[in-house]
Amino acid sequence: MSEPRIPGHTCPMIDTLKRRIKEAHRLADASEKNSDDELRSVLGDIAHELHGEVDALEDIRSANLALRNAAEYWEEKAKQLESDTAT
Repeated sequence: MSEPRIPGHTCPMIDTLKRRIKEAHRLADASEKNSDDELRSVLGDIAHELHGEVDALEDIRSANLALRNAAEYWEEKAKQLESDTAT
């Protein structure tokens, strides 16, 4: 098995997602006393704010899986080296 690729940093993706969720909450909180038409508009704003974030979560999940796989690979390599040097 070849050396696994280490994924890039996901912190900026997480920070963006957190900001967008906070903004969606802010929009919802600010609309408590709005009329039905205004609420429909706010719901559209929230949907717009969160559009595509499910895909971002999947990118983070993929990076997490790649990192976990790389850790398992390197842990096994370390065990092999330890075993080889012990003999």
